[in-house]
Amino acid sequence: MSAEKGFKRHGSHSYVAQFDESEREVLLNLIEQLIELLSERVDHGHEDPLAAMVGITSHDSLPEDEVLRRLLPNAYSDEVQSSEFRRYTESTLRGKKQAHAMSLRMHIKSSDDGIVDLDHENANAWLGALNDIRLALGVRLKVDQNSPEHLELLSPDDPMRGVYAVYRWLGWLQESLLDALMDE
Repeated sequence: MSAEKGFKRHGSHSYVAQFDESEREVLLNLIEQLIELLSERVDHGHEDPLAAMVGITSHDSLPEDEVLRRLLPNAYSDEVQSSEFRRYTESTLRGKKQAHAMSLRMHIKSSDDGIVDLDHENANAWLGALNDIRLALGVRLKVDQNSPEHLELLSPDDPMRGVYAVYRWLGWLQESLLDALMDE
């Protein structure tokens, strides 16, 4: 995707972008990893059918995976409050993140010519999914510890250099979608 492209407004509530084959492959690979990661912690031990129906889980602690800890953080600094809040909200939050990811996946897979056309609702789902992918990559890149300058200077043989390039590209893509959404 060249610097002149990205998402553009098309009509009053439509947002269009064209992706080449390699970009589609990168997006599909990352989104499928995210979908898999979000589905790992399923609550199988819940005995109360009503609680299961409304999304209350027995999970009351942070996930072990550092990416999931970033995607599903504690809501409070107090452990007791966070545990209780997590039991009531984690399932819903996971479901919402999975739905956003599935929207991105469906649009990429169904775009034989690489053209993705989103309505307003799907554009917002894409923003959520792109943000989640960037959060996951940011954890792997340790962006909280590494400055952008440090990441820019990664050696060409460092495998994280490619991850950083994708992280930056996704940020640019997300920005182009935001700009299209705000374009009047």
